[in-house]
Amino acid sequence: MIKKLSVLLAILLVVSGLASASSKEFSMGSFYLTPQVGINSYGGSIPFGVNAEYALTENIGIGGSVMTQLWSDSYASYTWIMLSAEANYHFIKLAADKIDLYLGVGLGYGIWSESYSSGTLTGGLSGGSGLILEPIFGGRYYISPKMAISLRVFAPLVTGGGVGGALGVTFCLK
Repeated sequence: MIKKLSVLLAILLVVSGLASASSKEFSMGSFYLTPQVGINSYGGSIPFGVNAEYALTENIGIGGSVMTQLWSDSYASYTWIMLSAEANYHFIKLAADKIDLYLGVGLGYGIWSESYSSGTLTGGLSGGSGLILEPIFGGRYYISPKMAISLRVFAPLVTGGGVGGALGVTFCLK
């Protein structure tokens, strides 16, 4: 999984270095909305959600994400919902055009629940819920001034664990 994300990010960086554009990709006062699907090794389904970010300054964006993952097996049904507030630093002075790389941090809450009905066990569990602190590395490759392909890699340090990512399409709303 990590290898796939690394290869995709490397391709994104190479392609962006070969392209040229005249506009500034991340700009103060812009609002970015990214519907996204997740990539991770936890659970039996593909997470999905949305990320929103407001360009507070020339380099700093604030926003949040909501990601949901639903799956079931022969024993139970599971739900994982992650809500997080984020702050990102964008590296806007890169030599590559059409690309917006950033580092950030998210602080949020993960909501875990499972409902099982197998044999003599019936009921549910929500003991995996809790705070999430996660470093974020992301990038956007602009295919037009108002649309970009987005890739985010994150690693929850508290509740959740593991490394995950999200691939999406960003719409710039100014």
